[in-house]
This record gives sequence, structure tokens and C-alpha cells, in this order.
Amino acid sequence: LQGDVTRQTVDAIVNAANSRLQAGGGVDDAIHRAAGPGLQAELDRRYPQGCPTGEVVVTSAGGLPARYVFHAVGPV
Repeated sequence: LQGDVTRQTVDAIVNAANSRLQAGGGVDDAIHRAAGPGLQAELDRRYPQGCPTGEVVVTSAGGLPARYVFHAVGPV
């Protein structure tokens, strides 16, 4: 598919996240803005310690048309 990831009606999208699981820049920022504040609230509640590099956590998609967001933390 080609297009805006925040407008895709899919089961899940994958987000390149930082280890703190806080809204960052680029695509991560676009996902957080489109999903609404509930996405960050869920991350803060479910994963208060963040996520180590090489691991993935999953959340609902908030206001996105997707069902889930997989937050994958890769190396810098």
C-alpha cells in the first residue's frame, strides 16, 4: 500500500518507537497526533518502564482506523 499510514483501515500498523514510548518526530508523531491523546495514555499506563531496544509492545489504535499499533523499538 502507498499513502498515509494514519488513514489505513487495517488490522495493525507498525510504529518505529523510542524506548521511552513517548511521542517523537516524523511518522511516530503523525501516528500519535492522529490517534489522539488516548494512545499516549495507554502507553503510559500499560508500559510505564518503556520498552527495550529490539522489543515490541502493542496498544489499541485510538482514533486511527486500524485496530492496533505495534510500537517497535529499534537501535538508533
